[in-house]
Amino acid sequence: MIQIIGAGAIGCLWLAKLQQSNFACHIVTRTKHQTTELQFTNLQAEKIRLPISHSHQLLHNTLIEQQSVILVCVKAPNVLSALLMQRPYISTQQPIILMHNGYGCADEILKHFPNNPIISATTANASLLNAPFNITQTGNGASYFGTFNCENKKLDLATLIKPFQAVMKDVHWCNDIAEKCWLKLIINAAINPLTAIHQIKNGALQASEFSLTIKAIIEESLAIAKAEQFNFELLSLQKSINAVIEATAPNYSSMNRDIFYRRETEIEFINGYLIKKAHQHNIEAPILTNLYQQIKALEYRSPTVVNNC
Repeated sequence: MIQIIGAGAIGCLWLAKLQQSNFACHIVTRTKHQTTELQFTNLQAEKIRLPISHSHQLLHNTLIEQQSVILVCVKAPNVLSALLMQRPYISTQQPIILMHNGYGCADEILKHFPNNPIISATTANASLLNAPFNITQTGNGASYFGTFNCENKKLDLATLIKPFQAVMKDVHWCNDIAEKCWLKLIINAAINPLTAIHQIKNGALQASEFSLTIKAIIEESLAIAKAEQFNFELLSLQKSINAVIEATAPNYSSMNRDIFYRRETEIEFINGYLIKKAHQHNIEAPILTNLYQQIKALEYRSPTVVNNC
């Protein structure tokens, strides 16, 4: 059994793919929904209806099988609270997979779940949440999973991702998952705040007016990453970011949509995390800080709208 906490775009995408291949799944949502099916539009524009099992934590407040794998797909600011609400129903040694934008959540989860194998994951797959349990897949990409804390001697953690490998292409177990997460972190820092502030699609960042800012973001992030013992190269990072911008050109970033709908963003776990590390190493990060401040100002321009998934 694979259980998913969070019925947003990515949680529902994994649910759809797993259900299509007849893997047993259950999804835990924040609010109550009456539907018993997921509406899924794939990359070929085929519309598919899939039966699903789901519960609302305030009614059931339980994960239905204690020995199942837990895939957490809520936004970074909500990861800890989502898991703590389910804590009485999570057994020790039960694997917890964290899949979200940004960095820093796993450290907090480890404090509260010290005996659980914690797996960090990052994905370049993309999906659009049209309505509750109604999604459209908008992109394919690589997914990486790897252990955050120590290896569990009694459990081969790499085997846990076999269902994910069976339903999606380009899914890998990664022994250097921290480096993959940092790469995703820097890509997010370069794309998400700019697209949110200017309310543009990712592809608009290909315009020359953004090139100097993106380069400055990369340079600041590189200095911070180096202090954290990650050795990325400037040209390689530029190519990676440009490739993501091109591949996701028609898409809105998640931070763009959060600002559009006046929701809390993941800025604390993207730019905020990089800024915190910069301070620890006495590194100047004026561009990252400026973008962080702009996003925080936009977050609080009006009351937050709750994401009901």
